Amino acid sequence: MKKSGLNVFAADAVSGRLERSDREPDTVLFTYKERCVPEQAVSLTMPVRVDPYDASGGLLPVFEMNLPEGTLRERLQLRFAKTIPEFDDLDLLAIVGASQIGRLRYAQQAQLRQDVPAQNLEEILTYHGAADLFAHLLERFAPHSGISGVQPKVLIREEKIPDRVTDRGATHIVKTYDTTEYPELAANELICTRGAAAAGIKTANLTLSRNRRLLIAERFDRRPDGVYLGLEDFCVLEGMRSHGRYDGSYEGIARRMADFVSPAALPEACEQYALMVAYSCAIENGDAHLKNFAVIYESPDQEIRLAPAFDIVSTTPYLPRDTLALTLSGAKRFPSRNELLRLMRNVTSKSLPATVELLDRVAYGVGVAISEARLYGKQHAGARKFSQRLVEVMTRGLDRLGYKPAPATCDSSVVG
Repeated sequence: MKKSGLNVFAADAVSGRLERSDREPDTVLFTYKERCVPEQAVSLTMPVRVDPYDASGGLLPVFEMNLPEGTLRERLQLRFAKTIPEFDDLDLLAIVGASQIGRLRYAQQAQLRQDVPAQNLEEILTYHGAADLFAHLLERFAPHSGISGVQPKVLIREEKIPDRVTDRGATHIVKTYDTTEYPELAANELICTRGAAAAGIKTANLTLSRNRRLLIAERFDRRPDGVYLGLEDFCVLEGMRSHGRYDGSYEGIARRMADFVSPAALPEACEQYALMVAYSCAIENGDAHLKNFAVIYESPDQEIRLAPAFDIVSTTPYLPRDTLALTLSGAKRFPSRNELLRLMRNVTSKSLPATVELLDRVAYGVGVAISEARLYGKQHAGARKFSQRLVEVMTRGLDRLGYKPAPATCDSSVVG
């Protein structure tokens, strides 16, 4: 018989217990421990209470948020098939529970032990061998990778952390991609993210390996002292499981953001969100779904902010007929300038001239991305077709919003 449950830790202290129901085997219950304080709440949507929270046919959204998907989940299922023949979401959470995105952790024992293997990032960035490096990383780090997403990725720990010899939690995300289906996807994400940063959008810090196969992201849900911050995506905040990530609207996210972001942080969050959506539309990102927007906080009783932008890519170079992930103005087509300005004004409550200035910033950021893409094509002969296609897509996005790409120059290298 399977072990029945897991202790749930928030900021290294037990908040409650997650376990299967004795009466209904398909139901999983979460119960807060006695005298649990409000700041130990496991989710902004689940305040501390006496009665248990229950979910049928799976886990509650906040516990499901980081469950591995795609290649990572398949690898874990194969690896643990003999010891866990009837593999379900609670079993998966038990395997990867000690190393997660955000501040929640899970363990069957009363004490939490994080012990992610150390990895030299420079070895990843400079690797030129014939063997598949990511296959090695996947084998080594899969059980320590509580992270969602269909593209292959793992959580790793940088071995060079000065004065943090006792800190054994994951510090970075390493991503790869299928080169036949999504050529140059890692460079795509880096180029698009650099453009977003140029537009004034807070983003994750990314580095591309020299062989262009791996992308390393520094975790922004982790403080310099090793403390992890709470992070909840909008699937969780909407009370939805991950399969509902494409159900909803960009207007709906804005409304929910106002329900959760702290009042003092809301004006900045609204501006950042408006920039994020406009930029995604301009670069034709058809994968800006509910799980790619999130809030971040130290504890539920402290300031709640909009999280930096992440997983920013242009999808139409691979899927020419792709559309928006969520609806905007009731449709999933990429919007016109007027439709986008209307959304941005509604989100930010700014005047039309001030909103146009925001859209100008977006156009500038896309221009920077175009320059980065052109340079990337010059640097790497094998990537010229991808580079040209990405420039075409972004130029089309700017044209739709009433802009022309400036003949900008870019001196920095995309790789390294």
